[in-house]
Amino acid sequence: MRVYIPATLGDLDSCTSGKWEPDMGFAVTERLMEISSFDEDEELAEQARDAAAIESVVEFGSQLRVVIVADYSRGDVSAVPDAHPAAVALTGRVPADAVACAFVDDLAAFEDAKQALAGGPDALERLEDHDLLWYDVTELASIPRP
Repeated sequence: MRVYIPATLGDLDSCTSGKWEPDMGFAVTERLMEISSFDEDEELAEQARDAAAIESVVEFGSQLRVVIVADYSRGDVSAVPDAHPAAVALTGRVPADAVACAFVDDLAAFEDAKQALAGGPDALERLEDHDLLWYDVTELASIPRP
């Protein structure tokens, strides 16, 4: 199952170590499919990814939105009933070869992320106006950082 894991810039250095053990993520769950206005797989995946991106800043305190994408066995993923419709609980370490890619803001989003962390009233909305950039797993070490 493809899982979009909210992360920090520091997690980019450890996510392929085979020792990284996140406890939550977002995925295209049955609940998300039932309530979403989208029916295309790609659009549903973007909803899960975008929820993880916001979580990375709001809950994890990341300086930029960071989402690490990994493939989990279904047995290691379970829906979280009273949370976001795409929220899933994760068990176990992420095998190094299970990380597929990452999505990270470009550095132009840094000020909006900083303001969102500080509770700026419109900062999250402005942050969502920035595009998340896709990086292959081989490019994680070279992602620009503030």
